[in-house]
Amino acid sequence: MIKSKRILGLALSAGLLLAGCGSTAQEQETLSAVLVDAQAAGRGTLVLSNQFMGTVSPEESVYIIPMAQGTVTETFFDVGDEVQAGDVLFKIDDSGAKLQLQQAKLTYTNAQQQADSALTTQQQSANLQLDANIKTAEAQYMAAQVAWKNTKDSLDDLEKQVDKARKAYNQAKKAGADEATLAELKKGLKTLESSYSQLEIQYNQVEAQYEAATVGFESAKEARDLTQGAALNDTKEQLNTSLQLAKVAVDSAELALSYYSVTTPISGKVISKNVTVNGMATASSPAYIIAGENTMLVTFQVSESIMNTLEKGQKIAVERNGAEFDGVITEVGNAVNAQTGLFQIKAAIHADGQQLPSGVSVKITSDTYTADNEIIIPYDAVYYETDGSYVYVAKDGMAVKTYVTTGIFDENSIEIVDGISDGDLVITTWSPRLIDGVEVDVRS
Repeated sequence: MIKSKRILGLALSAGLLLAGCGSTAQEQETLSAVLVDAQAAGRGTLVLSNQFMGTVSPEESVYIIPMAQGTVTETFFDVGDEVQAGDVLFKIDDSGAKLQLQQAKLTYTNAQQQADSALTTQQQSANLQLDANIKTAEAQYMAAQVAWKNTKDSLDDLEKQVDKARKAYNQAKKAGADEATLAELKKGLKTLESSYSQLEIQYNQVEAQYEAATVGFESAKEARDLTQGAALNDTKEQLNTSLQLAKVAVDSAELALSYYSVTTPISGKVISKNVTVNGMATASSPAYIIAGENTMLVTFQVSESIMNTLEKGQKIAVERNGAEFDGVITEVGNAVNAQTGLFQIKAAIHADGQQLPSGVSVKITSDTYTADNEIIIPYDAVYYETDGSYVYVAKDGMAVKTYVTTGIFDENSIEIVDGISDGDLVITTWSPRLIDGVEVDVRS
């Protein structure tokens, strides 16, 4: 851009020269030196900032998916409620899990009793009693195996019936069956699903009994072998392993029971609730969604050229309604949005959900282009014409027109990429008589 004041100055200069044709030599000599200010070119840093609009959202959102499934017996929070980490959100019917825990404890007690009995028997060399124990354990194992197999077959058959009933209901619904038919099919489906749930609980119990009987049977055989051919210490070690396995089963059952009381791992606000009392809780969909509100996230979009100037960890400033907040860039997108042609940037903001509510728009200010340790001169010292940009350098008492390559600039300063060197005396004031080769008197 050609500066208008400088064009006017050149015209005035030409007029003065024409008017001065009749002046004396002394007057011409007085007018020949142009009084200017100048500044030695030096290196510095120039930083440009850009502003963007962004949208606020919670930095952390947690989807609460139950580890157990079953009928919901209680719920304690609704959408919009504030929750604290550890709060119980809802409970699931845990009767089956309690039975499994009871069975695991009985198995542990039985294993402990068998261990004590085996040690006592070995010490007394009562091999006959051990054989009896093995037979008893084997009979229990066989009975438990048969019960487990029969229950599993029944569960598989019932599962097929449920699938068949569900398919029939869906087909009828798709075919546009009347409400009475659909109601009857749905009732049958619910009955089968209820039976399946009850049989599943029974199956878990039978399976636990089968596993316990298996452990008991193997422990009994090992006890006999150890008693007959190993030292007492080896027997204790083996029996202790059985006890540890039984204890692991107890711990596992206790852990499973804890899944039926579902808690939130973070503090925040409930933004979604998908469970109701007497409804089913499953692992196929989140029961609750909790939005953490201690730190907020702002998302904004930038061009590719600006994206290349940003980096993770870079500080930004966020403003809303006159309030300012500090933030740090946490993510610089590397994929362009096909609709906008822009790149997504995310930053964590040091504010909570009350200061910056989720969904509001904010103004973001971020440093973008930076010239570091480059030659920086006043912006007004640079002139522009068709052939390029140039400055006047004071050299040997004369103004030397010097073409330069410029970089970034703001309203006060500009980066010089090429054309002048450190220490060059750049003229910083404008005069209508300032042209290449004119004599200059550097004022400061």
